[in-house]
Amino acid sequence: MQLGGILGDRGINIDAGIFLENTMRMIYIPLVALATLASCGGGNDSKPDQSAPILAVAVFKSSESTQCVGGGLTLTALEAQLTAAGVKASAGSCGHDGRAYAASCGGPDGRIGIFDIPRTQVQAAAAAGFVPLSSLPGAGKIPC
Repeated sequence: MQLGGILGDRGINIDAGIFLENTMRMIYIPLVALATLASCGGGNDSKPDQSAPILAVAVFKSSESTQCVGGGLTLTALEAQLTAAGVKASAGSCGHDGRAYAASCGGPDGRIGIFDIPRTQVQAAAAAGFVPLSSLPGAGKIPC
């Protein structure tokens, strides 16, 4: 069967089997992909369990290093500040505050020290100049 009449009198003849096969591919492949993605879960739009206690909070403090010069406080020095404030720090890592800085030698470079501390010690850490990492939405960990 030729589909030339369906496509008009433009002299185009398409085999009905090929036409049907290509049409099915255009419909079948996206449907299979959609069904596969839908079966991956994601149906739980509820918020995280609020009854589960948050045992640790990530806090940060600037390392006070500068562009071109570097320097500043080491991760060990920042951890010592927490210890001196009576805060038990764990999982220390280097990070960046996620802010953009104009290129300027001697200007801030955004490097921070990030530590996990018990949530009960957030006030003591704040007294030492540490701030919850959640206050910096663009912040992230980087290699030291």
